[in-house]
Amino acid sequence: MKVLSSAFYGDESLQLADEVAKRYATTTVKVLRHIPGLGSSRFDEGSDQRKRKRGHRVQRRYLSKSSFSLDNLIQKLSNVEGDSILLVPTEREAALLHSQLHGLFKERVVKAFGRRKTSISFPKRGVIVGTRGAVFLQVPSLDYMVIFHDSSEHFWSERNPYWNVRDVALLRSRISEVDIDFVSGFPSAELSRLMEIGYLHRQNSPRLSLRKRRRVCSLPDSYHGTIRDGLKNGSVLVQVAQKDYSSLVICQRCRSRPLCDCGFPLKMANKEGFTCTICGTKIGEWKCKECGSTERLMIGRGAKRIEEELGKAFPRVPIFLSTKEKPLDDCPEHGIIVATPGMQPSASIFSALVLLDGELQLNRPTMRAEERLLDLWFSLIAQSQDTAPIFVSLPSNHRVTQAIAIGSPNRLISTILAERKEVKLPPWYRVIRIKSNDLSSLQVNLHEEFNYSIISRSTASGELLIRVPVDKSQEVIDSILSLVKYRLALKKETISVEIDPHDL
Repeated sequence: MKVLSSAFYGDESLQLADEVAKRYATTTVKVLRHIPGLGSSRFDEGSDQRKRKRGHRVQRRYLSKSSFSLDNLIQKLSNVEGDSILLVPTEREAALLHSQLHGLFKERVVKAFGRRKTSISFPKRGVIVGTRGAVFLQVPSLDYMVIFHDSSEHFWSERNPYWNVRDVALLRSRISEVDIDFVSGFPSAELSRLMEIGYLHRQNSPRLSLRKRRRVCSLPDSYHGTIRDGLKNGSVLVQVAQKDYSSLVICQRCRSRPLCDCGFPLKMANKEGFTCTICGTKIGEWKCKECGSTERLMIGRGAKRIEEELGKAFPRVPIFLSTKEKPLDDCPEHGIIVATPGMQPSASIFSALVLLDGELQLNRPTMRAEERLLDLWFSLIAQSQDTAPIFVSLPSNHRVTQAIAIGSPNRLISTILAERKEVKLPPWYRVIRIKSNDLSSLQVNLHEEFNYSIISRSTASGELLIRVPVDKSQEVIDSILSLVKYRLALKKETISVEIDPHDL
């Protein structure tokens, strides 16, 4: 017999692994690979402290960015008797939050992100700041968890069993009786459903009166007036969807799109020339292959192009560019900041907001396009002055513009939930994606056994997409897991199962 690991797993970690495995149609062993083991001393300490805590009333809340502040978080962490885990989508955000808390809590703050050569040690009443994987950490006396922006794609595991942080954290909250807060600009559809059925408590920000509502401008007005007003009181943020000079260019004469020799579209990374979106080939002088014209028409404008245009419109105003390649960490006292999503200076309060590329971001071929945009824009609004004017690059009668104008997304949340329910999509229906070479018989058998499920098949990829009501989903998942185990026992070709993929 060979010992594969000397690590210990507490009772609650084993129970969590079992629940996650059941939820995602996999084995407990696969889930345990994501849970860092403990030494025997930490194992015993955590078990004793957990026994002492059992039986308290668990609080599960959703807080919008407008009702959340760092001061409130610090006060909450100061009152927590045990340990806390704070989860953010990216290492950049984790590093910022770690630095903000380290000055106050000192050695209590633990870094659980990035590459570490040594195992993590947990001090008493530790504050663990981490990214996706930290949701599984065996913390000796966990009392409190905070999840920021739960709908971020960074919170979905890219490896089997394709779990996501929100669902694992909710399972852990129930098993270990841990208080949990979700914080974002706009709630995901899954959290909105939990609030509607009463499982999650919504902490709303105070509703603004007509006199205190922000001044919101929209198309067809120009955003230059919003920038001028904002520059009187500080720095203005201009949020754009893409970093390049122009991502969509067509021939001005024949309207055909420039293509690389490899067959994929070209984009303008800068005003000097074109770059292939796939192979990266650079082309200095371009000529249309269809009509021979060298005249081009830019449809989509990126951050670099906007920076150039604003430099001409506001010649005496400093302009800063913040992208993934060159993020701007510190906000200037005066100027214009052109930033791509998530790259704005985090510890800043803006005097005006210009929210561009609304149509582009809303019309991306993804189910969560509207959620992402609303989360981003409402987060930026919470990061601006109370009197900051806002420009929205959508018509005034658009429902997103209306939600921003009244200062409350509640009505829009209810509308989105009703739409999803009518067309039988998440969060009311659980989605199961199955990939294999031969799924014809499986499709027939599933439809006969679970006639309440909706099964569609992609002719291109050969995958099955199963939609099933949430309250009946577990029996379907259990049946699929049994099939997976059966095929493994017979040494047949395995099938890939993904529960609630991030996007459709």
